[in-house]
This record gives sequence, C-alpha cells and structure tokens, in this order.
Amino acid sequence: TRAACAQAVACVCCAADRADSDKQVTPFGLITALEFLLDRILDPKNSPGLRQTLALLMLDTCTGKVCSAQRVASIGGRNEVCSAAVRFLGGPLGTSNGNDNGSAILTTISESSHPAAHAVNNGARRGLRLLTKVGHPRDESKEVTIVRAAKLATSLWRTINGDTSFSTMTGKTLSSSRDGVCAYDGHLRCSLLALWQWIWPNKCFAVMRVQAWNAGANPAGYRKIGAHLVMKATQEEKEAAVADEAAFAPLTKVVATEISRQQWRGEMAIRAYEHLKADKKATPSMLKDIGDQGVGEPLPPVKRDNAFKQGGWLASTAQQRRALALDGGTAVTKIRLSVAKGSS
Repeated sequence: TRAACAQAVACVCCAADRADSDKQVTPFGLITALEFLLDRILDPKNSPGLRQTLALLMLDTCTGKVCSAQRVASIGGRNEVCSAAVRFLGGPLGTSNGNDNGSAILTTISESSHPAAHAVNNGARRGLRLLTKVGHPRDESKEVTIVRAAKLATSLWRTINGDTSFSTMTGKTLSSSRDGVCAYDGHLRCSLLALWQWIWPNKCFAVMRVQAWNAGANPAGYRKIGAHLVMKATQEEKEAAVADEAAFAPLTKVVATEISRQQWRGEMAIRAYEHLKADKKATPSMLKDIGDQGVGEPLPPVKRDNAFKQGGWLASTAQQRRALALDGGTAVTKIRLSVAKGSS
C-alpha cells in the first residue's frame, strides 16, 4: 500500500509539468518526486524490500514506466504466477509490439490510448532535461534551482556510498545509525547507481557549479540557499581520484578500443549495402528473387521510423524487411480489382 501511494505521488508530481506552453515555470515535478521517494528510502523504519521497491519506482519515474495503468491491466485477473509474469514483461502479443499492447519493457505511450501515462511521461521528460542540463556553463537557471538539483545529487551519491545522508526537503539527517541504508544492501546500491547513471551518465553539472562558487564572498546567502549541504571535493579526494584514473587507464583504453571497433563494424555493414546498390549487376530487384534471398547478400540498415522511435525495434525491422521483400515472402505493392459481368 505504501509503495502504491508513493507511485501515485510520483505520477501526480510529474503530471503537474506536462504542459510545455509556459516556459517561465521551472519543472520541479520530477525533482520533487525523487526527493520524496529518496526520503522514504532513507527512513530507518522502512524495510529493505520497501526501499528496493521505492528505488525501482524512482527508476521507473525517469524511464517512463511509473504510471500504473499498463501494469495493472497486464497482471490483473490472473492467478498463475508464471503466465502473469510473462504477460507483465512481454505483453499479450510479445515484446516487439510495445507498451500499447500491454508490454512493460517497451514503453510506447500515445496520448489517445493512455492520456494519463502520456501526461506523466511529458512531465518526467521535462524534469529530466532540467536535471541533466542545470548548472551547465550555458545554462541560465537560477541559483536556487541549481542548488536544489545539487542537493538531490549529493543525497543520492552519499546514499549509494553507504554514508548517512540528509533529507533533501528538510536538510536533517534521516538515518540514526552510523552506517547508511546502502552500507549492507548491495541490491539497493545497484538500483540507485543505475538511477544515477541514467540521470547523469557523464557528470553532474549542478554539483560542479556549486563547488565552483566562493562561499567566503557571501556566507549568509550561501547558507540561505542550502549550498553548504552540497558535497565538496577536498584536495586529498582530488589526488585519490587522479591516482584511480591512472590505475584504471589500461581498462579505460580497452573499453574505448572495443567501442570504436563496434562502431567500425556498424559502419562497414552500411558501406557494404551501399556498394551492393551501386553495383549494376546487383540491383535491388535481384534481391527479390526467392532463390537468392538471404544468402551472402548484405541487408539494408534499419531506418529509424516511427515504430523504431517508439521502441518497437523488432516490429520496425520486420516492416522494413517485408517492404523490400527481404524476409522470404512476397511484397504486394499493387492490388487490381477486376469485376466480372454477372448474369441478371
């Protein structure tokens, strides 16, 4: 019940920022929802199971799955655990059909079919844009907005590292013990770390912006907006970070090389199909021959059509292959209707 209430609070907070018309209003809905859920996680009275559920709700809020309409519809009315789980994860027609058919993996929400979920996702999208870009050198947000995002990042980071953290709403320490809630809970730490990587994959500009401010210039104003609660980087920590980067330099090089290799492979597949089309002896009409389909011939790259952008990658690939008669079947382009004369 408490998890369902927290999910409803997250939906209401995000839906409040659904409209893009008013550019002067800062979309604080997602930040408010994340602050509320994180405070409940830091509550020492809650169980580890509830904390893990709240962490997953935080990730669902940022990935467009927090609205409960699809999940209730996919599980309700079934008492068999295995079939209910399969329907929950894959949908009644399979994962390639997207969330409009009940799948919880590929979330393709349309305003006509799921207006409530569409409004929630619009607000979450605006909030994510604010969290990722606030504090950037080209960002013109107010100092209060930057500090609020930095305080959320600080509390989340301290929680992940197993430290006692503070409430982002009241500024008071929530955990009464010496160790934080993630000190002995690896599952919760991984869930919150996945959330951090989703929001700030490279760096948190809000924290870096606050750390660059000079607290001695205006100490009263610095503490008034709560900038003193944002985590700081001491000289010892900076030296330790440099040492860690030097130690993991070989691993970083291996990862960068592998990423570059995979990009090269993708480009070569595109070039191979382009060379095939340029060859006069291998025109696309030759690929329509059933005997030559799929044997030693490069396939065209998948275009990012509407189905691909909505998450239906398998459906998008199948539609494009079928349109070019590359799936082993026949492509029907024209239908001629002939009406025979009937006897009266």
